[in-house]
Amino acid sequence: MQVTIIPVALAVLLAFRNLGQINPLLATLTLILAILLHLSVNVIHEYYDWKSGTDNINVNAIRPFTGGSGMIQIGALTPKQELAFGWILLISAMSIGIYVMYLSIDILYPLLVIGLIAVFSIVFYTGSPIKLAHRGVGEFFIFLNFGPLMTLGPYLVLTKSIHIEPIIIGTLVGLFTTAIIIINEFPDKEADEKAGKRHLVVRLGLSKSRYLYATIMLAPYILLGLLIALGYLPILTGIAFLALPITIGNIKWCYRHYNDPKTLFKANIGTIKNHLIFGILLIVAYVLDIMVF
Repeated sequence: MQVTIIPVALAVLLAFRNLGQINPLLATLTLILAILLHLSVNVIHEYYDWKSGTDNINVNAIRPFTGGSGMIQIGALTPKQELAFGWILLISAMSIGIYVMYLSIDILYPLLVIGLIAVFSIVFYTGSPIKLAHRGVGEFFIFLNFGPLMTLGPYLVLTKSIHIEPIIIGTLVGLFTTAIIIINEFPDKEADEKAGKRHLVVRLGLSKSRYLYATIMLAPYILLGLLIALGYLPILTGIAFLALPITIGNIKWCYRHYNDPKTLFKANIGTIKNHLIFGILLIVAYVLDIMVF
């Protein structure tokens, strides 16, 4: 859930920093909306992974981090119940989204575009007939929805304007979210390949995927340094570089143990922690920036 809460929190901070105030109701509604959307994609995606068979044959899964939660496999929910629950979550999110758009009628069209992209991504991430994850573009849609759109949406609602900074900040945290997906695809690779789920790790293979993982993990720091130097981000955001040693450690672990799912698990957990620490450091940076300036 941190991959949702952190970008929304950063969007709220950016809005407050630029306006000096925010609407608490709208801030709360956007957070609830984002959480419901996140939960819905997890549940609906898990149903379709059951349907394709990948979660049923995944012997390398370390649940709930890879291979799904296993709720269907242990009989806690039937497949139909899980799908119905996912749709209830999605419809609930859409209802809140419509209300938020009603309250933000003057920026209806950009919010509608963001909402349609989110719903499309949720329904078709692994759902037929599009199956984004099976076509090797699922990772991009994860980045888009949990990155720039996750910060831009709340910022739009709160400020009624589009600004480059929330898009930049969303991109930085979204890259770490994408890295979480990539590293979690390593232990799922064998089962996903057999089930026809040809995501990027299946397409590249485990050895080459290490380079993809390393690139995505290092990209936020390269962008952060460049954007601070160009004046697009406040200098205090450089605090986030304190997370770099953790990133390097995760990359080294992935390089050494990419072919051993049980040992690689340290990098799976480490990448989640990396996202959390990087995000918290950015939050601290903006809180300090608000207090100082």
